Amino acid sequence: MKSKILSIFIILVLILSMSAPLAVSASGFYGTTTASLLNVRASNSTDSQILTQLYCGTNVSVNWTQPGWANITTYEGVSGYVSLDYIKIVEGALLAREASTQTKGQAVLEIAKKYLGLPYRYGGNSPQTGFDCSGFTKYVYEQMGVSLNRVAADQMSNGIWVDPSALQVGDIIGFYNSSGYISHVGIYAGNGMMIHSPQTGDVIKYESVVSGNYGARGKHCRRIFY
Repeated sequence: MKSKILSIFIILVLILSMSAPLAVSASGFYGTTTASLLNVRASNSTDSQILTQLYCGTNVSVNWTQPGWANITTYEGVSGYVSLDYIKIVEGALLAREASTQTKGQAVLEIAKKYLGLPYRYGGNSPQTGFDCSGFTKYVYEQMGVSLNRVAADQMSNGIWVDPSALQVGDIIGFYNSSGYISHVGIYAGNGMMIHSPQTGDVIKYESVVSGNYGARGKHCRRIFY
């Protein structure tokens, strides 16, 4: 009789283990969020409590994954669940926040440099057609797995604000026109310079953000990776 009960118990355990979603350890992996604003939830359900929200491009440690979900830990120590649809997971240890930001910013710059000399084209958003200013920044960041808004003014809601005196390589800089509207955007390249696609008849190039036309204009700066 005991043997029969034990056999039934083993069968039930096997059935339950087959039907339950399996968590797969992701130790040694980190992730970068790809949604504009990603909810971190207390459990693997869209009905569960929202613990915090992460902007696009935020790096997190990935603890484990299971169907549809990743369990993550933020730089602030908050652990919870995010949808696998909105996080890009790669192998490697999560860098310290400052080192991670600088490394990714440099990668953004290296991508941007590939297109130096490409002619400006209004409305352009690819190397084949040429780029306008915001089409260029959007395309470069897409190569890093991040989706920016399309228009320069709208890109000023991506990432987080940074003071112009604290710019790091890879940050984006919006420039106000005389009407107080952000009408232009470029990618900070370090040493007071940016790479941008300026205007019709010009090409993607380096230009100063501390002198000349762009040095004199008001600025709104954003950090996408932080």
